[in-house]
Amino acid sequence: MTQQDTDSSNEARRKSAKRTALVVAVIAAAIFLLSILQMLKVK
Repeated sequence: MTQQDTDSSNEARRKSAKRTALVVAVIAAAIFLLSILQMLKVK
């Protein structure tokens, strides 16, 4: 593997990791908001 191949591979992995982190953050935020809404409905 050349240096350029390694750089492009690392860049692709970094983009994939950012996308995965964004999806996980959105799911966590949605669960958090739904739990807040559920607490408000109970009262």
